[in-house]
Order: sequence, then structure tokens, then C-alpha cells
Amino acid sequence: MVFPAAFHHYILHTGEKQAILYKIKCYPYKYAGKGETSVDELLRRADALMGQERWEEAESLFLSERQAAAERGFSERELSLCSELLGFYRMRGDAVRFWETWARAEELLASLRLPGRARGTFLINAATGMAAFGEPGKALGLFEEAETCYRRGLQRGDLLFAALYNNTAAAYEAQGDFAAAEERYKLAGEILDGYPGHPDKGTYYVNLAQLYARQNRGDPRVGDCLRHAMEVFDDPETVWDGYYAHTVRKCAGAFRDLGYAAEGRELEERAALIYEGT
Repeated sequence: MVFPAAFHHYILHTGEKQAILYKIKCYPYKYAGKGETSVDELLRRADALMGQERWEEAESLFLSERQAAAERGFSERELSLCSELLGFYRMRGDAVRFWETWARAEELLASLRLPGRARGTFLINAATGMAAFGEPGKALGLFEEAETCYRRGLQRGDLLFAALYNNTAAAYEAQGDFAAAEERYKLAGEILDGYPGHPDKGTYYVNLAQLYARQNRGDPRVGDCLRHAMEVFDDPETVWDGYYAHTVRKCAGAFRDLGYAAEGRELEERAALIYEGT
């Protein structure tokens, strides 16, 4: 993705029943003290483990580093790792550990004075999990606060707004407010138009396809959106990196669910090739 240097933000929503992975690297607390590993390096290790489906090892890595940060009083670092765990537990569908982690993260958030966009991005991450675990109303309140944070310091076309609108749409969709969901998805799409070759534009089309299918499986827009998604994933400008692999692997399930099995297999194979080379 193309992001401000200190606020890398990865987002994916692939349907109400499928886990949502929203990967955040948004905090300006990436430093590594003496004997410590930077958060970026931890994320690279965790990404590699998750790419190989070594889930328990990835979780242990996050938990051990979070405990070490707590013991040393590094609250910002601990919060960053809590954020990663929120995304991890959402992806794994583990509601119990998600809410346990949120309880600690909420305490840390109240005690810290985060920069506006870092706070906003953290709130989006937490809210996305809340929507995925059956609390879309609570999630919408956090999304509203996140938008206030963003409007104070970001340009309208910043990619972080696409993340905000995409996940707000998912919460409305979970509530059954399909008109509001479509409006927010399309706001995200307008911003992503400014980032040619970005994998999240493919995710945007997959989101719309799922939204239309929930209302009418025979809606011709479902097939149109999935074809547009494949055009994005096939675009020569789209870089085949770890994030691309993460994106297409998650979208593959949506393709299969909507009757596009061949495309789903193709995306799974691409992800596997990328992960094998990391």
C-alpha cells in the first residue's frame, strides 16, 4: 500500500460470516530499545508465521512481546501489540480473547495522549472487530469518533479514509442497513480511485458483490463487481507482495461463495506462491 510513512494501514472485509482481517501498522512507536525488537520486525515475523498458518506461534509472539512491554511500562508499545492482537483474534474468530484484549487496550487508550490519526486508526481496528463479533451499534460509535480524529489532520483523499468508510460500511451491513452500507463502500471506492493498482480496490469490488448478493443472489452487479475485482488483481501495476497475498487469499473465499470457484482457486494459488517465497 501507499501510506504515510508512520501510518501503514491494511484493511479487508470479506463478509459477515467470514473472518475479517484488518491489519494495522499505525503507531509512531516503532522504536526498539536496547535488546528489543522493533514492532515492524515483529510484524514481519508474525506475517510470515500466519502466511504458513502457524497461528499458535504467531499468537505466542504477540503475547510474549506484549507482556514484556507491560512489565517494562512501555504503554505505547503494549497498545500497539494489543491492536495487532485485536486484528489477530478477529481473523481467528476468537471473540472471548478479542474482548479480553479490548478491555486492556481501552485502559491503555484512556491513559495515553495519542496523535489524532493514530487514535483514529486504533479505534477503527477495534470497531471492526466489534462489528464482526455482533456489536455493530457499538462499532458505529467508535467509527464516528475515528472520523472526527481523521478530519482534524488528514487530507480528504488520504487512504485512511477509505479504510474508515469500508469498515463503517461493514457495520451498517451487519445491521441490515444496506443503503447506508453501499453509500460508505462507494465513498471508499472513490478514494481508492486515486491509488491505481492498489489491491484494496479489488477488495472494494468484492465487498460490493457480497452486499448485492445478500439482497439478491441473481443481481447482475454481483458478477460485474467480481470481474472488476479480478481486473484489479490482474493489473500489471499491482505489486505481488505479502499484502497482495493476504488480500487475494481472503477474497478467494468470497469468489467461491458467490459461484466463481475457478477465480477463487487462482487467487489461492497466487497467495501460496508468494508465501512460499517469503
